[in-house]
Amino acid sequence: MNQTERYFTSTNYDDFVLILGNRRIDPNHVKKLGKEYETDGCFREEIRVNPTKVDGKWVIMDGQHRFTYLKQHGHPVQVLVYKEDLSLTDLQQVNRVRKNWNLEDLIRSYAALGNEHYATLLRVWEDLHAMYCIAPITVAHIAQGSLTNTVRKSSKANLKQGYWEWVVPEDKVRAVIHQCARFREVDERCMTTIFIHCISRLLDTDPKFKIDRLLDQAKKFHWKFIRASRKCDMLRMIDELYNFRKKEDNRHRIDLNLK
Repeated sequence: MNQTERYFTSTNYDDFVLILGNRRIDPNHVKKLGKEYETDGCFREEIRVNPTKVDGKWVIMDGQHRFTYLKQHGHPVQVLVYKEDLSLTDLQQVNRVRKNWNLEDLIRSYAALGNEHYATLLRVWEDLHAMYCIAPITVAHIAQGSLTNTVRKSSKANLKQGYWEWVVPEDKVRAVIHQCARFREVDERCMTTIFIHCISRLLDTDPKFKIDRLLDQAKKFHWKFIRASRKCDMLRMIDELYNFRKKEDNRHRIDLNLK
């Protein structure tokens, strides 16, 4: 393995390949970087590759968007060869520090590397996002059955570092999100993690809770259907709305301590 970094310039774009599991190429980001190139006449950083070729090609570890712009416009590629090979995990760590990778990037990366839990999450989220513009973290929490966020290694709730696992049956995840989407008629912004989690837990644990009744109440008294950022406040809102203007013998109190 090479122990010293070296540089070279190339216009043989077919000699390079993007690493499997990296972020998807974002055309808007390529365009933004192009303005930097046009202003400065170059990029401030080289395209970085591993010293070990794969199938005779240099594997781009850093700079895939810059490489794409250079290739599109026929500009030479300034290349830095690392001292030693980096893995995709190394790349993720570097980009997390730089804040270049968002949660979707990480999910796609772990899915591409063959993690079945992340592959399922990606597939289900893409389906639901196309319908409801829902965030990946929301689907992840519902699929976990928990609002827990953690960086503890080996925790099934550790989403960013590759330990996350899908727990709740897929059909139940899809069903509760479809049910919650009905409330968009009242408030298009209702599809929050907190709201969907609370509805999911109520449907699972409270046999007397009727989501159709809550929806009818929300339509009638829409001003009381208020988004909340904390679970306790969301449950309190649901309880008040569910029982608003109901006679005492038709009331059903929501468990405000629901886990």
